Amino acid sequence: MNAHQKRQTDRNRSKDRGSTPVIAVSIMGIAAVLIAGLGLTGRVLLVSARADGSADLAALAAADAARGTQPGEPCDVAKKLIEADGFTLDDCIARPDLGRVKITVKAKLPAPFPAVKRSAVAGGPQARAAG
Repeated sequence: MNAHQKRQTDRNRSKDRGSTPVIAVSIMGIAAVLIAGLGLTGRVLLVSARADGSADLAALAAADAARGTQPGEPCDVAKKLIEADGFTLDDCIARPDLGRVKITVKAKLPAPFPAVKRSAVAGGPQARAAG
């Protein structure tokens, strides 16, 4: 290798010097964004599942109130339970004549996502036609 080639090689190496930290920081940034995205997705799934459970429990308690086995108005009972879980009662349809209740729960999600609504129905079986 002559002196000219050696200087050219040294010059090329000096251009690459310092690029490793840039690549490392870029990879760490991408990893941080992916981890944050996974955490946000997990939070959305958790809140959605909790809203489902809250709607189910509130519908069961409200159905008991609609049938008269528990004290209180069905929708008031459901509202108290749902608010205790940190959600909002969006809709309540009580049919005391059938002992059935339909509850819709509204749950707020983290910033970029809209609120979700989860519904549950509980109560006695439908009356069968005589025959």
